[in-house]
Amino acid sequence: MPASGRGDTVAKRGKKKEGRLKWRTVIIPFSTVQFWISFFVVLLSVATVLALLYYQFLSPKAQARRLITGVEKQLDQAVVMGIKDLSFEDYNSAQETLFSARTAYDGRKYSESQILAEQAKNALEKALDRLRSDDFFRRERNASVSHTRGTVEVNLSGTLDWQQVKKGMKLRKGDKIRTRSGSKCVVQFDDGSQLTIKSDSLVSIDDLSEDIRTRTKNSAIKLLVSDVEASILRPTAKGSRFLIETPGSVAQIRKARMNIKVSANEETEYRLLSGEVTLQAGARRVVLGESEIVRLARGGAVLAKGKLLQVPSLRNPGNLEWRVTRREKVPVDFTWGGVSEAAAYRLMVATDRYFSNVLYDNRSLTRTGIRLTDLGPGLYYWRVSSIDSAGRESLFSSFHVFRITRDQTPPHFNLNDPIVLSDPSGLQVYISGAVEPGSQLTLDGRRIPIASDGVFRSFQKLSSNRGTIRLEAKDLAGNSLSRVMEVR
Repeated sequence: MPASGRGDTVAKRGKKKEGRLKWRTVIIPFSTVQFWISFFVVLLSVATVLALLYYQFLSPKAQARRLITGVEKQLDQAVVMGIKDLSFEDYNSAQETLFSARTAYDGRKYSESQILAEQAKNALEKALDRLRSDDFFRRERNASVSHTRGTVEVNLSGTLDWQQVKKGMKLRKGDKIRTRSGSKCVVQFDDGSQLTIKSDSLVSIDDLSEDIRTRTKNSAIKLLVSDVEASILRPTAKGSRFLIETPGSVAQIRKARMNIKVSANEETEYRLLSGEVTLQAGARRVVLGESEIVRLARGGAVLAKGKLLQVPSLRNPGNLEWRVTRREKVPVDFTWGGVSEAAAYRLMVATDRYFSNVLYDNRSLTRTGIRLTDLGPGLYYWRVSSIDSAGRESLFSSFHVFRITRDQTPPHFNLNDPIVLSDPSGLQVYISGAVEPGSQLTLDGRRIPIASDGVFRSFQKLSSNRGTIRLEAKDLAGNSLSRVMEVR
């Protein structure tokens, strides 16, 4: 065989060997397989947990659901705190926004639902902050001018001008009142307390508020140069305060009737007729008892403290007494209890409770009574004070009011037909009817009992078998009406 042919055969065999796939056996340990299987299982578990966490907490749906749930809890808390009653607009707005957030959530608009829930949450948080604030529950009150005499002016809060005070005008926090010489103003508070501002005074209202949760009322009055009488009633709600501030002192009053004067040099005089008052005079605390007087310097230092001259007790005419007369003018005896330290007494009689229309004013009475002879029909108020030998005058007593009525009309008189009855002792007559209440009824001079409403029923013995009887009714004023009836 030629050499060239043999070489071609070898080359072809080499080419065949080069194109043939060679298989090899690879042996992997079981531990390696177990490792990779465990690795992929753990990786799958972590991925599953991360997916669940994302779905539950990080997805827009989860965030929207969590926000809606939180706002619902806040809304329940706000309802418990009274948002529906105290701030219904905030409650209504939050409720509507929350409803829109729920609607968007149910419609799978999670991003929109999240935005609406955030808005409701912010609105509720602001409302809850207000509900937790004391200022939110503080309601502004007002006082009113119940009486005014002379030149009385007011400077309303937030204004610069002074204007004339009118009866019935409402006063609020920040208002100032000043009275000119010979003037007077009476301020009535909504709790029944009363402040009488006398002439040449300047008074500022610093606080008039009420906590609508506890119903506690706070009143604060500031006196500059002033002369006032205060009648403060006991508060109905525990924790209420009535404060009167003067230069160098603050009086805290629960129930009292007192007079306070602040002089031009800013000295203060407290005169307490009844009640108990606690004074904060500078750094010192002073308790003022009934019928005591204390004078304070500008800085609060106590200049003097002592007992007040006692106030006389009123006796006659009694309070709410009603006097009926037929005459145009009647005498009235005024009497009161004596005071051992008094050298004289002052009696004032007026036709109004503020003693603006004074009919009688005498401060030199040395006895505990006097008769006024020229009082006609009308309503009268009277009060008395005592004056010692040094000319110092006590506070006035509480006033008494009485009425004088002129009556010239005979009493109303209805009489039923009398019934004559016979018994062994003689004849008796049964009479019945009605007469004006308060009147007196007599039959032939004998008094017949009458009920409080004027009805009468009575058996009366007759002095003879036949004849007449005479019934006479007389009212409180002395007017009389007679009836003469024949009986058989």
